[in-house]
Parts: sequence; structure tokens; C-alpha cells
Amino acid sequence: MKQKFFLSFIAIAVSVLAVSAQDDDRLVVNVGNIDNINIADGLDIILAPGNSTNKSVSLNAAASGILNLQLSDNSLSISSLKQTARKERLTVYVFVNQLKTITVVNNSRVKTIGLLDAPKLEVFIDGDATVHLRTNGEINAHSLSDAEIQIKYLSPIPLAKR
Repeated sequence: MKQKFFLSFIAIAVSVLAVSAQDDDRLVVNVGNIDNINIADGLDIILAPGNSTNKSVSLNAAASGILNLQLSDNSLSISSLKQTARKERLTVYVFVNQLKTITVVNNSRVKTIGLLDAPKLEVFIDGDATVHLRTNGEINAHSLSDAEIQIKYLSPIPLAKR
């Protein structure tokens, strides 16, 4: 009985350590009040509401060696560095406020955690990109090529009220 308890304890401890180690390797970018984000290179982007007082762009140490960020005016382009040619997809957590435009190309995927505060969001999609967004505002989707866009509204009424 003691041996089973000890082995169970070891298994739980190893699981907790593995999960906490994964959190340290997360690619995190805080973009503050950037209006436009362009996403390329087959990235998986998870958009989350950021801190409304954050006005700067920052990234953690794990993201700095893997991601290529280019800031121009109030637009940010996110892609992977060429030397990080990997078979697995990179997942990047992007914390943003008041986003107005997202451009997603190639086979990149974008989804949200939580509800983005974006009164009007323009989404431009090209290639095999997929976008799943939850926002408290209006979303307008556009194709950059002649590709067909499928739009689904999950709820006819707002999911959250202010």
C-alpha cells in the first residue's frame, strides 16, 4: 500500500513539473494597443484580451529567439524566423487591446481565448488560413484572393454584455 501511494505521488509530481515546464516555453507577445496584426508562416495564434493600460509591444525570452516581429506605424507583422524551420507548428499567445484589423495568410490559424474588446474588426484571409474569433463587436471578413470564406455565427445574441 505504501509503495502504491509513493508511486502515485511520484507520478503526480512528474505531471505537475511537466506542465509547469511547458508554461515556461510558451511564446507570449503583448502588443498593447496595436491596430493591425499581420500573421504569416503557418503560425497558430491565440488572441487574448490584454491589459488596457499596456501601450507597448513586448515578448518573452522564448518568443524572442523564434519569432520575427516587425513594427511599422501601428501595425505588427508576426512570422517565424527562417532558421526555426520546424515540422511542428508554433503556437503564439498574443495579448491585444482594441484591435481593428487582422490579416492571416498561408496556413496560419487564429483563435481567441476569452472575449476580445474590438468594436469593429476587419479580418482578411488568404490561402488555407482559418480564423475563429469571439468579440464584443462587429466582424467583417474579406478574402485576399478569390477563395470562398465560410462564416458561422455561433449565437444570434451577444454572449457577453457590458
